[in-house]
Amino acid sequence: SALPRKGQGRVAVMLCDMKRRFFGTIIAVIAAISSHAQTAGQDYVVEKNGDVVIDKIINGLSLDRQEVYQAGLKYLENAYKETKYKIVISSPDNCVAAGEGEYMQFHEDNFFPYSYFLDAPFILRIDGKDGRARISITFSYYTGKRSNINETIDIHDRISDFQPVNENESEHRKLYGKAFPILLQKASKTIGEVEAALKSTLSSAPSADW
Repeated sequence: SALPRKGQGRVAVMLCDMKRRFFGTIIAVIAAISSHAQTAGQDYVVEKNGDVVIDKIINGLSLDRQEVYQAGLKYLENAYKETKYKIVISSPDNCVAAGEGEYMQFHEDNFFPYSYFLDAPFILRIDGKDGRARISITFSYYTGKRSNINETIDIHDRISDFQPVNENESEHRKLYGKAFPILLQKASKTIGEVEAALKSTLSSAPSADW
């Protein structure tokens, strides 16, 4: 068989190099937008802006996109167990409903010389499609207070700056290393409650089987 010419070999090498660069660029872009991680068995995403997002896609709903939106909005308007919500997005055109909530004093701990009382504001969002929903919770900061007999100080710490999201942080490793899994558990529970509310909602569309 004929041997490849030198020029053809150089072209093949250049094409391979271009492919490697192309896929390397795609991977870098995806990594720059968000990064995936897991703590205590719960997946989460760290967005480029530092926000932490937990989400779940629900399939097989007997609802169209408008009914998913209405059911999601109804949940936000009537929820009271963990938190009440302030509606921040109500878009029937895009079938998106979102509310601001807060887990109040979800974690308390003592590390000399302070006692810590942590809160966590968040956004709960429901995106509707025909037969499907995406439920997401977004966290940005720990809030709350740390106090002793001499002073009380407000807490406003970006979650992604601390353990276990930022594995290099060590000063508050024990405090936030314990708090973060609890926060994920509460978010997972809330998402489960929204899922149950959507699945228990009956479609208003007329049935063809009557």
